[in-house]
Amino acid sequence: MNSTEYSVDLRDIQFVQKELLGVQKLVDYEPFGEFSEEDFDMVLREGSKFAESVFATVNKIGDEQGSNLENGDVVTPEGFKETWRQYVENGWLGITGNPRFGGQGLPLSVAIGVMESLYGSNPALYTVLMLTAGAAGLINGFGDEQQKTAYCEKMLNGTWSGTMCLSESGAGSAVGDITTKAFKAGDGGHYLIKGTKQWISGGDHDMAENIIHMVLARVEGAPAGPKGISMFIVPKFRLDGTGQPGASNNVTTVRLEHKLGIKASPTAVLEFGGSGDCHGYLLEAENHGLAQMFKLMNEARLTIAYQGLGIASGAYRNALAYAREREQGIPIEQGKEQGAERVAIVHHPDVRNMLMTMKALVEGLRGLIYAVAYYNDLAHHGPEESRGRYQDLVDILIPVAKNAGADQGFEAVRLGMQVLGGVGYTEEFPLAQALRDTKIASIYEGTSGIQALDLVTRKLGMRGGELFQELLEEMKDVTPEKAKAPSVRQAIEHWQDSLEKLKLTVASVKNLAEELGPREAVFNATDITVFFGDVTCSYYLLKSALLAESRLEEIAAGNGDAREVAQDNEEARFYFNKIKTAEHYVFQILPRALSVAAKVQSRNFAALEAVL
Repeated sequence: MNSTEYSVDLRDIQFVQKELLGVQKLVDYEPFGEFSEEDFDMVLREGSKFAESVFATVNKIGDEQGSNLENGDVVTPEGFKETWRQYVENGWLGITGNPRFGGQGLPLSVAIGVMESLYGSNPALYTVLMLTAGAAGLINGFGDEQQKTAYCEKMLNGTWSGTMCLSESGAGSAVGDITTKAFKAGDGGHYLIKGTKQWISGGDHDMAENIIHMVLARVEGAPAGPKGISMFIVPKFRLDGTGQPGASNNVTTVRLEHKLGIKASPTAVLEFGGSGDCHGYLLEAENHGLAQMFKLMNEARLTIAYQGLGIASGAYRNALAYAREREQGIPIEQGKEQGAERVAIVHHPDVRNMLMTMKALVEGLRGLIYAVAYYNDLAHHGPEESRGRYQDLVDILIPVAKNAGADQGFEAVRLGMQVLGGVGYTEEFPLAQALRDTKIASIYEGTSGIQALDLVTRKLGMRGGELFQELLEEMKDVTPEKAKAPSVRQAIEHWQDSLEKLKLTVASVKNLAEELGPREAVFNATDITVFFGDVTCSYYLLKSALLAESRLEEIAAGNGDAREVAQDNEEARFYFNKIKTAEHYVFQILPRALSVAAKVQSRNFAALEAVL
């Protein structure tokens, strides 16, 4: 590949889906019985092609031009409207959507192979599209039949788009503090919405005929705090008697934010009912908004996880391609030989270390994030007796996956820029934009700190720690005696030692809460979440390595040393590198987990004691 292009790691995605997880088995469960393994393969191939050949081609244009507010209307960058149209015509917007409304109804763990690539190839545009699918999912999940009929199909086919309007200038992460009001109208058919929302991705644009806002508001007389929040469907244009966009609903775009990255995503400040009536239609019932919001937020958090993964995967492939073609210096083992032949920088140990760390981070993330998607499919559609267990795994791993995808994805891109050196810091290569576009992942849909609080204060304590025990039970299938190579056996033993330290760290947090209080207990919560991410990513990589050992043995079949066979056989190379990637993660990345254990055990809270 060219080091300036986005490309999809199709082979690794196929490995994770089919060999590591076995997503093809989902055809045995409703509602996936009409699909075949070949259908899953075709969707992945076509989606990857679309990401590379269509979506990626307007990514840089979007970064250069951004979306702009002109005379009260938002104008998107050149080519975005056409790309939106191609995207929806190919059915990608409804890839997991309800077939009743034109969706494809694919399993999440199959669709994620396409969605990772789409998000990675054009984060700004995909942000708007994924929120449309999420808003439609809310209406499908909680709306009445009239609402579903009125909105879902047009949203899933991209005629209309959708947003999620939670945040306000004084109520971001603390959603319970919102001040937007809803007043029941006299005829009982709708409410009047009044308030201002901020940080609304896709808040206004010219790519769809109507924009359906899902707005959190407080009905007059509702309880204070989170319990008094309701969800409303608020279209930009009210629907006329035929169900088409009619009169303006008095939703005004006050301004667009000027951001570090995802510049083409129109992040808007919206005013509802500022100069006239703004009609909102209650979703399900009053004061149910918080529970509805969390359904969307859990889905969105997994989405943000694969945003970081998709961008990092592209960055790794860019950096690898550049390192293979860029000649600089002589091999260090040749000392100062003046006549030594110059080599590509991929030969140099420091560059190889950075590339392998990128590869390990990306593939570890892919294992974790795709596993969460697969557990989600099994929690909803698998055997009845195991659904609760898989839901527990989803619940405990969602904050871990979101943080890991966001923060470790960013770290992978940062390393990619370092591999490129000076040119990586220029806009000539895609790493500069990738770095800026990735940073938002650790901020929106719940910051990294909020995900950490969710893990440490809620998920670890649920039902007396049952969720954590389910995760530990899941990991029991990776044991040293299953390994063929001593290096893999040692890696598993090293990982098991880190797992034991994670258990002790979790127990220490519980002790801190009981002995000192909640502030001390959550002081290292973000670090602990990184610890969880490293341990779980290591697990999926080691599980992959055990599979790879067996496949490599079959391919080599007595034809020589595995590394020698991998030099000339592409499949052998893939499996050989799978093993080495797992070893690299365990011995070069996982050790940072030891510092987390030391932080917690230090019981030093100088930052809480300092006068700031």
